[in-house]
Amino acid sequence: MTFGEILYIFVTLLAMVNPVEAAAAFATLTEGRSSEAQATIARRATVVSFGILVIFGFLGEELLQALGVSIPAFEIAGGLLLLRVGFNMVFAEKTDSETADTAKVTAAQAADPSVFPLAIPIITGPGALTASVTLVSQARDQWLAYGVLVVCAVVVFAITWGSMRGSEWLTKVLGRTGVDATGRIVGILVAAIAVQIIINGVTGLGLIHGR
Repeated sequence: MTFGEILYIFVTLLAMVNPVEAAAAFATLTEGRSSEAQATIARRATVVSFGILVIFGFLGEELLQALGVSIPAFEIAGGLLLLRVGFNMVFAEKTDSETADTAKVTAAQAADPSVFPLAIPIITGPGALTASVTLVSQARDQWLAYGVLVVCAVVVFAITWGSMRGSEWLTKVLGRTGVDATGRIVGILVAAIAVQIIINGVTGLGLIHGR
């Protein structure tokens, strides 16, 4: 694999997971809890979200084949979904911080937010799941590519865990405005990735129909 391909995988996963927004949501959901409780929640949320992303990424294609859905068709549908996610991030229709605010109001303080809503859908949402399946399908049974994908995911989730552990400092430095601005910038990147995935899907459909 080339450095450009590795960078593409890393940046795609980093944009989908968005550690800064995850940190802001974590700070909201764990406000008032002890340091030990926050550490446990951050660790559990990271492990659960990582497991879901990797498992869905490697089993998603099998599920699609069972449903009779081709990978190019999924890339187009997934690209459109990611495009919508990118638009929502750019125009701040509903940020992860706002999702966390809502969850905090509706859930009891004693409830553990590590799985829901932190791991799902804040850290590993529809966009991240779609991207994982697409990236695995693009690897085309190359074990090196699979390994690179898993390593990139480990690094991204390590960054996410670190962001959550340092969420108090991070949100204090950036402020709500800085977090929202970062979300908008990442949203532009997500939209660009989505368009490229759609283009790849359209190209793939053309090759299939041209056989």
